[in-house]
Amino acid sequence: MHRLRDLDRRQRLLAAGLVALLLVPFGASLGRAIHQAWLPSGDDALIGLRSLDVFSRHLPLVGQPSTSHLYGDKISTAHPGPIEFYWLAVPVRLFGAAVGMIVGIGLANLAGVLVAAWVVFRRCGATVGAWSLVLLGGVLWSEGTAVLTDPISSNAGGIPMLALAALAWAVADGDLRLLPLAALFGSWVAQQHLAIVAPAASLVALAVVGATVAVTVPWWRRRRARSTEAPPDDAPDAEPRDAPEAEPAGPRVWPWLLGAVAVAFICWLPVLWQQLTGHPGNITAVLDYAGSSDTAKLGLASGVRQAVRALGWPPLLVRSNLGGEDFFGAPLHPAEVVLGAVGYLVLVASVVTMWRRRRPIALLAGSALVLAIGGIYNGSTIPDSIESFRINFYRWAFVVAWLSWIVFGWLLALGASALIGRQDRTATVAVAPAALRRAAPVAAVLALLVPAVASAAVAGHDDQRRDQAGFRIMRRAADAAVAAADGKRRVTLVLRGQSAVLASGPALTMALSAHGHDVVLPAVEPRFYGSQRVLRAGDDPGDLILELVTGRGSVPPGPGHVILHDDLNSLLNQAMAPLVAQARSAPVEVAPDGDRLLRQHWKTDGERTYIRTILAKIAVTPEAVLSDPKLLAVIGDGYFSSPRFDRDGLASVRAHLPARTVNNDDVFEVRVLTRAQLAEEVPAWAKD
Repeated sequence: MHRLRDLDRRQRLLAAGLVALLLVPFGASLGRAIHQAWLPSGDDALIGLRSLDVFSRHLPLVGQPSTSHLYGDKISTAHPGPIEFYWLAVPVRLFGAAVGMIVGIGLANLAGVLVAAWVVFRRCGATVGAWSLVLLGGVLWSEGTAVLTDPISSNAGGIPMLALAALAWAVADGDLRLLPLAALFGSWVAQQHLAIVAPAASLVALAVVGATVAVTVPWWRRRRARSTEAPPDDAPDAEPRDAPEAEPAGPRVWPWLLGAVAVAFICWLPVLWQQLTGHPGNITAVLDYAGSSDTAKLGLASGVRQAVRALGWPPLLVRSNLGGEDFFGAPLHPAEVVLGAVGYLVLVASVVTMWRRRRPIALLAGSALVLAIGGIYNGSTIPDSIESFRINFYRWAFVVAWLSWIVFGWLLALGASALIGRQDRTATVAVAPAALRRAAPVAAVLALLVPAVASAAVAGHDDQRRDQAGFRIMRRAADAAVAAADGKRRVTLVLRGQSAVLASGPALTMALSAHGHDVVLPAVEPRFYGSQRVLRAGDDPGDLILELVTGRGSVPPGPGHVILHDDLNSLLNQAMAPLVAQARSAPVEVAPDGDRLLRQHWKTDGERTYIRTILAKIAVTPEAVLSDPKLLAVIGDGYFSSPRFDRDGLASVRAHLPARTVNNDDVFEVRVLTRAQLAEEVPAWAKD
């Protein structure tokens, strides 16, 4: 084992510098969240609500609701476990909704990165440890800074999987003292999301098998040694001889085994309790969903394609702004096939050739292969739907790349040292010449400096937040709601509009709940908000009834006293108003040369068919059509013979683009209702 306290002063300074550079992306993530005025909305807010429930009698027992009801046999399931809610409970209570969630999940991800780096150092020493830190910088750059403080469950397991992979490898190599830590990270990763269960399970299985071998093989050898006794000295024609020396007993492992079992039991206790008391239990529902066969999936070929791209060209850890289509979409290029195949062949060869010579390298390569197999299965089962475009489902590929490139660099270092220096068979790595040893730390710092600076200086798609265009307007709406609720315990919140239901409504609910109000909502699903937050027919709505209404370009009229009206695109909507009226003034007719105009902008028949469908809705959703720059250009070229659009008006709209929206809505209004108005807006609530 290598220990940090055994490093000399120069090595400690180097380690501190590398870790400091590794912290830069986390600082950039936090700084961008503050600059964007981040607040929990949508699923993030629902996660925050569940964390508030930890200190109540409504303890969460499973994870967030999944979208499984949209596929297969329409079975409703939740993601495996509530571990994230329990982790966030304290920081959310201490620091509030926004700061508490950002800090809480940021610390969890930072712990995953630091534990991963520490485990590699512990097993392999400073040289390989420094190389793993450089590669971790590449992982953080490639995944983007937003994910580092993103609480959504489909992302929350991605970064900690680095630690799980390193721990599984170390345990398989016999480092059984790390078993409790492996149980903790294994539980965290596996409970986050159904789309990460298979990769997590493959690593957990590796750790379990490795620990079993590490415990049973020495025990069996000692047992055989004890059972072999020397023959008696007085036996005929027998020469006196000593009994074979028994293999010395190793360090006690049972405390670490019991510790791992205890950690796993505590982490999974809510899940087990729900399984025993639920009708059905969530584990049963998940298994039923997994067994449904009528869901169209990406398939095995796509899973293999994803694994190839983890090691293909260009290298994954130097790429950024990636989406799901970068893994499952498009045929593989020859360079991807060749380099991916070479990479996996090197891993297989490392397992075979290094098993007796340097077992840690062989097991590290084997860990990458095991995770790749789990990832292939995971990738093949992703529904062939809009879900497949989410980068969240492919986080395992970054971990495969990290493990693999540690192996590649380690092998190159051994080969280079064997060629140009003196090789020590007992050392973890070969002994390099003094000049190379002096240059290596500087090279490591410079190599890690590149992704660190890039993470802080470059803000791409991977650094953006969901709903970030509406953070400030949602915060103003939340502040207005909280101010109106001052001094009132129970608050009813009615949601109307797409953004109100999907994003801004949960944000207001979280804000009110974090300020100590009991919030209830009509016509919402209990599995999202909790049954205690559902306003049912005849229930007391409390002392304050609020309604959040959202729309595109305007909000529908309704009763109530308006306490906030805000518009994300006030100038754009003013310029668009005459065009909206024109869009609804006459029947929709396409000009004779409409197809020719479409061919100028879209190449494939599929694209043009989709665009025709969108343009045909111009009288129904004119704001959405007229705020798309490409659609606006086609309309300006005369795609419609009816209705006719004013060219100056089209130019004015174009000058105010791009539009800012949250779930396609840009106008937000908060109203205060009376009980009579609540009955008008929600007839199902009124008593018979």
